Parts: sequence; C-alpha cells; structure tokens
Amino acid sequence: MSTHIIDPARRTLLSVAMAAALLSACALNPKPTPQLDLPAVTATTPAEIDRWWESFRDPVLDGLIAEALERNDDVVIAVQRVQSSRAALDLVRINRLPDASLSLSGSRQQYSNERPIPGRSRQYNTVIGGISASYELDLFGRLSGQRDVARQQLAASRYALEGLRASVTAQVARAYFSLRALDADEALLSQTLATRDAALSLREKQFAGGAISRYDLEISRSERASVAAALATTRSSREQAETALAVLLGRSPRELVERIPDRGLALSTLAVQPEIPAGLSSDLLARRADVRAAEANLAAASLSVEVARTQWFPTISLTAGLGGESAALGSLLSSSARTWNIGAAIAQPLVGLLSTRAIVAQSEAERAQIAQTYQQAARQAYADALSALSAARGAREAMDETVTLYDATTKARDLAEKNYEAGRAGRIVLLDAEREKLSAERQLIATRLDRVTALVNTYQALGGGWSGRIETGGDDEKLENVPTASR
Repeated sequence: MSTHIIDPARRTLLSVAMAAALLSACALNPKPTPQLDLPAVTATTPAEIDRWWESFRDPVLDGLIAEALERNDDVVIAVQRVQSSRAALDLVRINRLPDASLSLSGSRQQYSNERPIPGRSRQYNTVIGGISASYELDLFGRLSGQRDVARQQLAASRYALEGLRASVTAQVARAYFSLRALDADEALLSQTLATRDAALSLREKQFAGGAISRYDLEISRSERASVAAALATTRSSREQAETALAVLLGRSPRELVERIPDRGLALSTLAVQPEIPAGLSSDLLARRADVRAAEANLAAASLSVEVARTQWFPTISLTAGLGGESAALGSLLSSSARTWNIGAAIAQPLVGLLSTRAIVAQSEAERAQIAQTYQQAARQAYADALSALSAARGAREAMDETVTLYDATTKARDLAEKNYEAGRAGRIVLLDAEREKLSAERQLIATRLDRVTALVNTYQALGGGWSGRIETGGDDEKLENVPTASR
C-alpha cells in the first residue's frame, strides 16, 4: 500500500480553489433606478433641436456659438474633468491586471572571523534578481464593481460636459440677442435724438423771433434731454453687453478691448421664426443632460454600496516568483542559481468588520441622497419644460399685440402731426403722440427680445444643444472622444 503525498504548494493552491468555489456565488446586486411618476406625453422633439441655433439662420450667431464651445472657460474645465474621469477608469482597469515587477540587487559582505564559514572566504558577493507577479481573484466583484463605478462616473462627467455645453450655447444666444436688442434701441434713440435736435433748433429760432413762448421752448428742451438720457443709458448697456458676450466666448483681455463681437441679422428678422411644437417631448428625460448625469451618478452610488459590501468578504491573491541568486552576475541565470516560489493568501478582516459596517451604512445614505437628487432633477426637467413652453406662447402673443400697438401709435402720431400743421391741435398733442410712438417702438424691441429669449429657453428646457447620445458598455468599449482642453 502506497501513500500519495501532495506537494505543499499544490495543497495551498487546492485550498484556494476550494474556497473560491464555495464563495463565488456572491455577486454585486445594485438597486435599480427609482420608478418615476411621469405624465403621458406624445409630442416628438423637432429634429433640429440638436443644433437649434441654426434655425435662426444667422451665420454670425453660428460662429459665436462655435467659438464659445471651443474657448469658453467653463467648457474647457469640464473637458478636463472628463479627461480626469477617463484616466480614473483607465487606472481601475489597469489595477485588475496581474501586477508584475523585475528586481535586481547586489551586495558585497564580510562576516566575522569569530564565526568562520567553511569553504567560503571572509568577503563575498551576492547577486539576486528575478521577476515576481501577484494577482487578486475577483470572486466577489470588488474589482469589477470599482470598474463599473468608474465607468458610470465617466458617463456622469460626459453628461455634465454636454449639459454645460448646452447651457453655454443658450447663454451665448441670449447674450447675442440682448446685444442686438440694445443695438436696435440705440439706433432708434439716435434717430429720435436727431429729430429732437432739429425740432429744438427750430423752436429756438421761433422763440428768438417771438413766434412761440418760453414754455414751448422748454418743452422741446425737455423732450430732447429725455431722449439723450435714454440714449446714454442704452449705449452704456450695449458696451457692457459686448464685454459680457466676449467673456462668454473665452476671449483674451486684449480681445475684450480690441475686438467687439460681430453682428448679423437684425432683431426684427431673428424674431420671425417657426413655432416649436406645443407640448412635452416623449424623450424629455433622455434628452436632458442634467437628468442623465444624475442618473449616472445614481448608478455609480448604487454600485458603490455593493463594492463597500464586498469588504465583508476575504481577499484572495496568488503570487509567484522566478529568479536567481549567485555570487557573480554572470552566473545569475544558471540552473544552479535558480530560485522560485508560488503562494496564495486569503485575508479576512476581523476588527475591520465594524468599520465596514459603517462604510456600508454611509454608502447607503449617500445613495439615498443621490436617488432623491435624481428624482428632483427629473421633476425640475418637466417644470422647466412646462414653464418654457408657457413663456414661449405668452411671448409670441405679447409680440403680436405689441405690433398692433406700434401700428396704432404710428397712425395716431401721423394724424396728430397733420392736425398740428392744420392748426386743429396744439404742440402738446403732437408731443404726446410722438412719445407714445417711441414708447411703443421700444416696447416692440423688448417683446421681440422676449420672443427669441423664450425660444432659446424652450430649446434648452427640452434638452436641445447636444445629440443626446453617450454610450457606455463593456470593458472593450471606447467612449466617444471629447474635445481637448487646449486653448
């Protein structure tokens, strides 16, 4: 009868394999995304919502938005955050690979004559070299969970970038429209001031000749001063708007001084645009980058809870080494100098289990907070869309009514002028009619600005400004490229 003795190294590996078989049933099981109480919507998003600014057909606006998307400081910072998240994902993936290292060391030693070693001189050399490797078995999904967390965090940073790009696009459009409104107001006031100057010059001559009273002269002066004051305020606001737009575009301090933003279509042309569909889009939550970012953060938090729970289980690692030890470098690779080792280790936390319980509880609390943030983002998305659609309808109706008001005051001013020239009305009546016409024309500029601003807000609320597609998948998938952060 013979006895078969198992090699100690094989016994160790067999024990590890048996432990792995017993514990491999454990897997990550994150909580699903909370179900939302959503309204029944059927409206579809217009195809041009991805690049909605092109619907205004203003090449200057298109160019300004392209410049901002490339140079805006906030966009550049967000791009760098995406690059950081991508590097974090790469690091997690690398950490899943076996760890290997090369080593080479040498020493010269001298031992005491009090303890001589037979056959060896008192001074001798030792050269040690080799390669070692270690690998952690991912039986409980800790490493793969960390990878999935990093992937979701990368997706969240991508959605945050797209949301910021959409926001900057809307900010540039609103700033540009405000600038065009100030341009129109300044042009109107400049034209009106020229008319007031001419009228005042005539009144001064009439007063000198005794044709009118001083009261009539002072009325003309007050009318001229009122328009001049309004023009000065508008001109200052226009200059500030130019600077604000240039900052959004990411222009340098020198460009802020020397390069004013270009102008394209007049506000009156920009305000005449096709109506956007009335009603909510069926894919609103899928198109809103902020909601998608909140959803990705929630997925990452759910996975983080499961990763924290894996700390309850032991870590199992395999190690191996191959090398040599000799008295001379030349004989280091000889068979007689060869050394090797293999091993396995199981580490189970004991006292650390208490801290693991706290870590899991903290992760669960953070996940609950992020889940609430996700629901809040979804709720806010519908609130933004409803408010924007209502504002867009109201702005269009207000603009149409203001056009009617402007037409009426123009006709009233023309009739007042005819009556004044015919002697059937006094100068005060004509001045009142001119003031009403100027007020209506300035109000029309304001309502046109409200109209285009409401369109921008609606496109933004419906998730416009980006393609709506950021894909994430398995280990081998390469996420979409993002612009570099170079200036």
